[in-house]
Amino acid sequence: MRSRDGESEHTGLLAVASIRDVAECRDSGEVRECYRLVSLLREKVVMHVYMEINLSCPDISGKPPPAYDQPCLLEYLVAVREAKRDYGGDVKVGIKTPPYSNPRDFGVVRGALMQSLENGVAPIEFITATNTLGTSLLLQPDLNSESGKSKEWTPTLSSADTEGIGGLAGSPLHPLALGNVRMLRRMLDSEEALRGIGIIGIGGVSDAAGFNRMRSVGAEVVGVGTALGRKGVGIFQEISFDGKAKL
Repeated sequence: MRSRDGESEHTGLLAVASIRDVAECRDSGEVRECYRLVSLLREKVVMHVYMEINLSCPDISGKPPPAYDQPCLLEYLVAVREAKRDYGGDVKVGIKTPPYSNPRDFGVVRGALMQSLENGVAPIEFITATNTLGTSLLLQPDLNSESGKSKEWTPTLSSADTEGIGGLAGSPLHPLALGNVRMLRRMLDSEEALRGIGIIGIGGVSDAAGFNRMRSVGAEVVGVGTALGRKGVGIFQEISFDGKAKL
């Protein structure tokens, strides 16, 4: 991660507490309570502690991700600022953003961050980009039909509503994730007060080349999700060995 003066900062061991399923502005008070609890954990462990607030979950029915709405996003940022003031600022906080497809969405993030500044300092230390792309559907042939022919298609993903709609991740998401990281980095660097905010790049990284691509567009830290599920923890050694990457 970057320090506030823009220099790189090695963190060593760290723990990340992810606050999931945040879907409405009214949940911002809960974020303050989560920060308090994570701060208590920080006092008991000998490592850096990070708190990620997921403002981009695409799978909560009837509740669009707060990260698309500037007033709502600002409310969460203000809640973080107040929590740090009340409980101390030892916990690094970040927000997880959706895979933006409209350039104007980056202006929403910039506007909310600039409005949340206090004495020229932003309330967050990092942005995680990106979450999955919602309303995606993958179908597979139904081999259990009486005729034995694959004329019918069924959802690959199991879901409560049986529709199989979910979030797109893995390799298909990679180009969009790269674009989001680059756009966010450029946006942050355009404002002196925001340059110290780091980016955790996530989306379709499955090998050393993907890792290096993510780093090249501005990610200080690179996350691996789908590939971890497929290959196990050996994926980290594979990326590090093949690309001589600094993980």
